[in-house]
Amino acid sequence: MKKNLYLRSTFRDIRGSLRRFIAIILIIFMAVLLFVGIKSVGPNLETSIQNYVEKQNTSDLQIVGTAGLTKDDQALAKKIAGAEVELGYSFPYADEKNDKNIQMYSYNKADKQNELKLLAGKLPKNKNEIVLDKALKSAYPIGSTIKIDDSQLAESSFKVVGYVESPIYVDKTQKGSTIVGDGSLDGYAYLPATAFDSDAYSIMYLKFADLASKDMFSDSYEEALVKKENQLEKLFDRRKSERKQELVDTANAEIQKNQSEIDDNRMKLDDGQKQINAARQQIDQQKNQLAEQKERIEASGNEEAIRSFTEAQTQVTTAESKLNEQEAELKENSKKINDGQTEIDKARNDLAEMKLPNYLLTERRSNPGFEEVTSLSTRIDAIGNIFPVFFFLIGILITFTTITRMVEEDRKVIGTLKALGYRNSEIAQKYIVYAALTAIIGTVLGVLVGTKLLPPVVFKMMGTSYVFQSYPTNFWLVPIVIAIAGALLATLGATIYILIKDLREKPVALLMPKAPKPGKRIFLEYITPLWSRLSFNQKVTYRNLFRYKARMILTVAGIAGCCGLMLAGFGLKDSIGDSADIQFNQLTHYQAIVTLESDQTTQQADKAVKVIDDNNQINQSLPVYSSQVNFKKEGITDQSATVYGFQNNDHIDDHFTFKKKTKDSSTDFNKDGIVITQGLAKAYDVTVGDKMTMQDGNGKNMHAKVIGIVENYLGNSIYTSQRYLEKISKESTDSNTFLLKTKSMNNNAEKKLSKQLQDTGQVITTTFMSDQLDKQAYASTNLDPVVIIFVVLSGTLALVVLFNLTNINVSERERELATIKVLGFYDPEVTMYIIREMIIFTIMGILIGFGVGNALTWFIITTASSPMISFPLVVPMVGYIFSAGLTILFTGIVMFITHQRLKAIDMIGALKSNE
Repeated sequence: MKKNLYLRSTFRDIRGSLRRFIAIILIIFMAVLLFVGIKSVGPNLETSIQNYVEKQNTSDLQIVGTAGLTKDDQALAKKIAGAEVELGYSFPYADEKNDKNIQMYSYNKADKQNELKLLAGKLPKNKNEIVLDKALKSAYPIGSTIKIDDSQLAESSFKVVGYVESPIYVDKTQKGSTIVGDGSLDGYAYLPATAFDSDAYSIMYLKFADLASKDMFSDSYEEALVKKENQLEKLFDRRKSERKQELVDTANAEIQKNQSEIDDNRMKLDDGQKQINAARQQIDQQKNQLAEQKERIEASGNEEAIRSFTEAQTQVTTAESKLNEQEAELKENSKKINDGQTEIDKARNDLAEMKLPNYLLTERRSNPGFEEVTSLSTRIDAIGNIFPVFFFLIGILITFTTITRMVEEDRKVIGTLKALGYRNSEIAQKYIVYAALTAIIGTVLGVLVGTKLLPPVVFKMMGTSYVFQSYPTNFWLVPIVIAIAGALLATLGATIYILIKDLREKPVALLMPKAPKPGKRIFLEYITPLWSRLSFNQKVTYRNLFRYKARMILTVAGIAGCCGLMLAGFGLKDSIGDSADIQFNQLTHYQAIVTLESDQTTQQADKAVKVIDDNNQINQSLPVYSSQVNFKKEGITDQSATVYGFQNNDHIDDHFTFKKKTKDSSTDFNKDGIVITQGLAKAYDVTVGDKMTMQDGNGKNMHAKVIGIVENYLGNSIYTSQRYLEKISKESTDSNTFLLKTKSMNNNAEKKLSKQLQDTGQVITTTFMSDQLDKQAYASTNLDPVVIIFVVLSGTLALVVLFNLTNINVSERERELATIKVLGFYDPEVTMYIIREMIIFTIMGILIGFGVGNALTWFIITTASSPMISFPLVVPMVGYIFSAGLTILFTGIVMFITHQRLKAIDMIGALKSNE
């Protein structure tokens, strides 16, 4: 009975201090909501992707052969256990009329992988029908005709019959890059497989039955997929020579056929020449005979004879004229035969120099958009690992302060209960129930709202960018368990710690008022010139600050934490968004990359050079050798990099700024070695002086010495001299790329330049850095919802923390404040008695919060970085202004509320409260 009565008093205490109770619940609620909510966004997004992949039966791998693919390649791939293999056609196409770059694919109704989702119209049935990416709708309405001139197609005119969504492209906006046009892909299209007329396929899709049950984001899936890739690489390594021999045999057969035709034509030509020579000899004889008869016939005066002679002369002249025409035709045919022979000889030389074909494997996550959405999930998860921790730390801090104050207020009650014979465990129940209620209510609400409301809000704000429209809201056990543990630690942990300390005291000590802290001289008092100039109120404020150090530390820590969280939200957005700006404005200073055709060098590309020289918007061009290489190491995900080979050291500094990451790094390209970017160095644990093995596009390994490591944020690059590159590759590395420095160009000017270069026939593609800047800005925009939520919740937390700490401060000092009111202080003066301290706490908290915000931002971007992308630490000025301004605003609101409360203090009741 007595226990029930005692426990019921808990609810009376809750009603009496409802603001304090709600404040603790709010802090726990926000901490749990943020932790569970943000930690659920990533898994929910991954589940959404997984469901979509399974529904559309998206391939695990794609294989592209540099020499095309055949049924033999398909049969070879099927040797892998559980492999489902399909062949298809694909090629990039630049539609100059509509200024669109489109990736073409074949569509076969019988294929099971990468199922299209029909959005409008119908799927193609006839070989002259086509369906398009919905992003191309404005340029190609249903019913319109699109012209596609390509040697792989049997038709050139296609009717648009519908719009589709392909699981190969999960991002609605960013479709990736292409080797045609300006290098940026605008969309994709699907043609019936019957529309293609080609001996070799372009692409092979693979899906594995034993991987279907695995989560594509799990380590087990990644390990199993790597094993499949290794098996495929071994199979196709042996297949390379077979495929080369097939191509050689086919080419030899074609060459032999053409050679036979040329030999036959040459024999016919020789026979024709002999006939012409014989005919000319006969005509010459006839001409000589006519010349001998001419004088005799003219002298005879016989008109009939003269007429016959003239006719004979005319016949000989006509025959000679025809013979000349036949001889000219013969010479023309001879030239054609010689040209044909030259082509055959060239084909023989090319065949002799043919390299082994290569088979390029691409994982599903490398499809356009997949890498971005998965890295987005990783970034959000990294954010969720640190932000909510601060919420919990602040929650522990505030709960500890609140419960401490609550126990101190009940000292007499606790002393009375102990004197009446209550055990410590019985006395503690009330406070444990109080703390447990705050934890339970805050946790339940936080889990529900965090799971069911926060992730959908985030997804809805960024979901329009992706094809995933089904977004599950699952309860994830691990974050919920961690959140419950954090909430219990913040409430029950703090309560038990305080009770263990206070319940050790004797009833007599508890029944007596707790002795106030003794007054001491503070260090400012020893600085006489300064102390003597302070007013009475200022002296009281400073004495109180140093007298109650724990209160000062807790208040400053609470304000600093909230301010730091808000600042980190801004820092996170700018750090991710500015990576491209720093990369392409501070580290690389060129605005475009012009990639030449494979058979062209910068010395040979005269037409492209003329376009560059004639364009007044191009300030400078740097010829370099450029190619792609791969790095492979067991236990580490394969990394790709772009190699830049320089002819000499001239003008490199105009196009690149190399910021060394280590003191012993060198960027002198007269030395033998390569300079690598920080992502590669970190991924493979490489230091200056180490050797690295890189693989070119044909699978050939090159061993290079690292002489320098430089700063880089997007992608990976290798910098070296062409001389050293030739030394390690044993191949020619003549410049095949131009790096262009241009004036500021708008989109139309970029497209015009790209088209001019493309029209030369010497350029594959022109890539502008503005596209990369837009892409990274787009990636940064996807994080906006998360940043907004952090800033809003951090601001709300700051308001709750300030209100709670000020409320506790006033409650602890109610007798003190009543005393100065009795002594004649006016209400504004009493309020300033508290506010002066709060102003100092706020200023100190803001300044420390700036440091906390920078540290938080650095930790998150470091965690979210990968070998392919790093983030600089960038905290914008608006972040400092906003976080400081919001903190000051909340302080002002709390001060106003405090002023109203101080006006209503019952002076007599407060002064006799200890009696």
